[in-house]
Amino acid sequence: MTTIDLARRGSHLVRSSVLSFVVSFVPAVVVAEEVVGPPSEPDHQQVVLCDHGPCDADRPSAAAAAMVDQLVGQGLRCTVRPRLTDTVVVEWLSGEAAVLPFDDALDVAAHRRGWLRSYCVPDAAR
Repeated sequence: MTTIDLARRGSHLVRSSVLSFVVSFVPAVVVAEEVVGPPSEPDHQQVVLCDHGPCDADRPSAAAAAMVDQLVGQGLRCTVRPRLTDTVVVEWLSGEAAVLPFDDALDVAAHRRGWLRSYCVPDAAR
């Protein structure tokens, strides 16, 4: 047997293995999707109320905006982009705002008790 014959046999073996894997894998995926089924829709949608209206996860409350303005007035630079800082403006689900250290703010977000609205660091330009 020559090297060319061995290469042909090897390539045939690889092609056969891949084809058999695909032929057995695709039906397995289809069966698994049928067994599991699509995710079910919730029966009701949970709405959290803030100050007599629904909370807005995308827009800060007036209290959070005022807190950011106050911190900017104290010489800090605040952005919505996450930063490692110990001055994080947190908006509670009630609509109130507070300044928390980074670790405490992450705990609030992780337990879905509020939103991290702004990360404030000392302004280097001042």
